Order: sequence, then structure tokens, then C-alpha cells
Amino acid sequence: ALQLALDEMPSLVGEFEKPQFFHYNPAICAHGRSGMTACTRCLDACPTDAIASLGNPIEVDPGLCQGAGSCAAACPTGAISYGYPRLRDSLDRLRTLLQAYRDHGGSNPVLLFHDAEAGRDVVSDVVAGLPENILPVELEELGSAGMDSWLSALAYGATAVVLLGTPGAPPSVVREIRSQLQVAHALLEGAGHAAGVLSYTDLQNSYLIDYINNIPGIQQKQPAAFAGLDEKRTVIRLALEHLFSVAETPTRPLVTLPAGAPFGEVLLDKSRCTLCMACVSQCPASALSAGDDSPQLGFIEANCVQCGLCCRTCPEDAIAISPRYLYDFAVRNSRRVLYEEEPFACIVCGKPFATRGVIENITKKMQAHAMFQGAALERIKMCEDCR
Repeated sequence: ALQLALDEMPSLVGEFEKPQFFHYNPAICAHGRSGMTACTRCLDACPTDAIASLGNPIEVDPGLCQGAGSCAAACPTGAISYGYPRLRDSLDRLRTLLQAYRDHGGSNPVLLFHDAEAGRDVVSDVVAGLPENILPVELEELGSAGMDSWLSALAYGATAVVLLGTPGAPPSVVREIRSQLQVAHALLEGAGHAAGVLSYTDLQNSYLIDYINNIPGIQQKQPAAFAGLDEKRTVIRLALEHLFSVAETPTRPLVTLPAGAPFGEVLLDKSRCTLCMACVSQCPASALSAGDDSPQLGFIEANCVQCGLCCRTCPEDAIAISPRYLYDFAVRNSRRVLYEEEPFACIVCGKPFATRGVIENITKKMQAHAMFQGAALERIKMCEDCR
């Protein structure tokens, strides 16, 4: 029998099949362009080192990935997303849960997000003492739900959302959750709500019950009803628009966000910009754009993910980013001109072929060069045909 087993073993060759928890769209990834690295949020958040940089795109090793989902929650563009459940399914589940609770006479629902392992055990230990308005929401991993899910839950009618951490949670996942909480708290306060309606705790037993009983809540007459989508930035916008509209306290038109937030504006030093458009070609989210018929740099704030690729690409160091959030979607989504110049015309034929800033900058840099002395310097001011 032993000999037969040894003879059979070499033929037992197959493939190991493992679920793939993620989807990746390199076209909108903000990790890098032209060899320049910018966003590393997913690499920093992954607890199993399953994500590696390939220069411009990233690579996810499905053999190492354990489905923590913190990479998808951290991604500012949605380039990497959770495979199952999809975001739209998770949002529809939350909306249905809260609607059913209200339809059966429930009030002041508080959602308690926890994972399916250690978090489930913590909830099981205290379930008998939990108030009836505490609705546990089990996730495969706590890190798989991010700011889009938390804010949508509040918009759908939850008075508060509590994230239940456990002592064994990977440090990178907890770090990413806390980082997103900072941004979400600033967004909630700017919209006129207490930051405490969204919180993280790793308390257990009776301490957890006491903690939940003392958190503030949002009271709203009409919860949001938008459908679940697989576009995280749109989901966050819809949730914030609703929360902004139901706030009782005076609200602000914009709020400054912590460093690293995925929303904000681009600041341009016009005295340094030459409108070379290097930033436009590198922007992964189409936040920056060139003019159609004239040298012009435009910006749409709703698209900006604050990756910083424009800053790293600009040869004149004329660009900086500033995290903030405008609550008026029409203003945030409108294209505004950051800088424009008159085109520079060829000194021989008069054809416009560059911006005045580019020509002046090149002329200044080359006037001391041996090959551009005297009349030769004028070649810089000619178009390619006349030159």
C-alpha cells in the first residue's frame, strides 16, 4: 500500500483555488505616473503585505490577500474595490435593515459594526444587556467598511454608528480606520453634526454597553433613500448632501480637512506656472484640464483626490494641494480657471505655438548658453517651421 501511494503521488498535480476578494482598475489608480510615486494608502493599510508597487500601478497577490478590505476603504479613487460583498450590496443591506426597523416601530437605531470572528464573540457576550435599539451589523472584516458605508448609514437613518474593534485587529487596519475617522469627523462637524455620532471603541462587556448608551445621536425626520452604488465618491457626496440638509445647527459652506484627506483643492502660484500642462497629463482623476483653444489650466474640485501627482510632476514647483470639502456640489463640480495666458506668436510668421511664460522661461535659461548667443537666441521665439 505504501508503494502504491508513492507511485501515485507524482501524478496528483492540480491548482489551488482561492477566492479573489478585490477588483483593481489601474486606469484610475493614483499610485504613480511616469515613475513618480504618489498615493500609497492601500499599501500602508494592507495587513498581509499582499500589495506591492510596480512603479505606476500596483499589484495585489491573491495568494497573500486575506480579504481584510482596508485597501478598498483607503483607496481615494475607487481603483481598488471589495469584490464581495460589493459596495452597492452593503449599502442596500444597511438601508433595508434601517427601513425594516422603523417600519416595525423602532426608533433611535444605533448600528454596531463588528467583524465575524472576535467581534462576534464580544457582541455575543453582551447581547443580553444591549438596548433594543442597538443593531449589530456583522462584517467579514471591520476594515472592509469605510467612510462611504459609515456616512451612508447615518444618512439612511441611523442615529449613530459604532465601530467595534478587538485586541487582535491588525495595527495597519486600525490605523486606517482611525485615519478615516478623523476625516469623517471633520466632515460631520462641518455639516452641523457632532463628531461623536461616529466612533471607534475596543471596550468589552458592560463597559461597551455604557459607552454606547452615552454617545450622541442624529435626529432626522426623513432619512435618505438613495440607492446603493459602486462609486464610493458619489456615495460619500450623496450621504453628505443629505446630512448637510437635515442639520439643525448653522452650517458652513466648506470645512478644512486633515492632511491626507481625499478631498481638496489645488493651489497654483501663477508667477511660476508656465502652462506646460505636465500636471494635466499626470492627473489620474481628470481634476486638472487644459483649455480647448487657448493656454489655460482648469480645475474641478469634485474630482481631486489629493494624491499629489500634480505637485511632483510640475517642473516649476508651482502647485500645492490643500485638503478641504465644499458642501455645495454645484460649486465643487464646476470647472474654474486657475491660470491662463495669451499664446506666444512666432516672431516670423505670427503663428501661435506656445505660451508666453514658456518662451520667456526658456529664453531666460538659455541666454547664457554658448549655442544661443546673439541672433541665435531668437530661434527660441520661432515656431517649428520657421526655426
